[in-house]
Amino acid sequence: MKTHSRMMKTKMITYRPNYQRAEKAAYNLLESSKVNALPVKVKKLARRFPNLKIKSYSWFGDKYGMDIDEVCEFADSSEGCCYYKKSEHKYLILYNDTIDNAGRIRWTIAHELGHFILRHNEITDKTIIARNSLSKHEYDAFEKEANCFARTLLAPPKVITALGKIDIPLLSDLCLISIEAASNVLNFINRGFEMGRRHVAKSWAMDLFKDFILEHRYGMKCLECNYYFVLKTVKFCPVCGTEDLTKEKGSNTMIYSQVELNELHTAIQCPRCGNENILGDYCQICGSYLVNMCTGFSEEGVGEPYQGHWHELDNGCGELLSGDARFCTKCGSTSTFYELGILKNWKDEKENMKLREELPF
Repeated sequence: MKTHSRMMKTKMITYRPNYQRAEKAAYNLLESSKVNALPVKVKKLARRFPNLKIKSYSWFGDKYGMDIDEVCEFADSSEGCCYYKKSEHKYLILYNDTIDNAGRIRWTIAHELGHFILRHNEITDKTIIARNSLSKHEYDAFEKEANCFARTLLAPPKVITALGKIDIPLLSDLCLISIEAASNVLNFINRGFEMGRRHVAKSWAMDLFKDFILEHRYGMKCLECNYYFVLKTVKFCPVCGTEDLTKEKGSNTMIYSQVELNELHTAIQCPRCGNENILGDYCQICGSYLVNMCTGFSEEGVGEPYQGHWHELDNGCGELLSGDARFCTKCGSTSTFYELGILKNWKDEKENMKLREELPF
């Protein structure tokens, strides 16, 4: 009797949902796949596994002469399933493509991928993880683990919290998940905060998603020249100098010429003569000033030669600028590169690009 009790106790421990394991498995998959932006391309991740295929209910129905209802009955689910063929150690994830909600379908695929990664079929020795083939305790435990995996994979809490203030519709759009799923994700994160859970800021996730996080938090689009840029503190567009900026990236963004700079905002290669052996703020070959900074001048005087030494100029606000900046993003004055003619007027550059596109060859 004691032996029987001990076995029952072991079984209960074995099938208790291990959220930490499920979360870690999802993060490991993101890291090993070098995913660095949302939305996560879940089908692409699955291609890494040679013994796994992902197919739709329609495909399966056509192949085996079934209608959608019959496929649902076979899968024991109207959403999807993870089918395991033990003799060949192969898996087939099926999802119901007739569901009119792309976010819900993505969640289903991620959920079934969780069953595969966490080896639920092998643990239970079941072809399909289905309610009628497992005890309620087992089924619920595996479903909770798979949902935890899907949530971490599609909306990684470490990344979502780093994005700053975010609401349900925005989260749904960013991760391409349903509104219901986005609501559940935010509720989970908020409950975690209330319970004292904090997601570590310094981690591989922050390294991989660094550019994505910066773009989401600080990305701006100029409504005048259609330039899209990422700067933490900005009041004026670096290309055209207007204050007409928006957080919405939208479409039809423009790419303008720029100079590659080092961490000191100095050109890595002289934009005039091409000298790569840069030793200071001036090119030792042609004498060009190589630091892009605020001049304090207005655009009206662009082209009129400055008679002093650029490094002694104290007319501007002192802001060091990026390699694309014709204007100071802090005060709106011109940049040294714009004054020197290294960076051209955005209208002229846009017109030249248009002319090149119209050439017949």
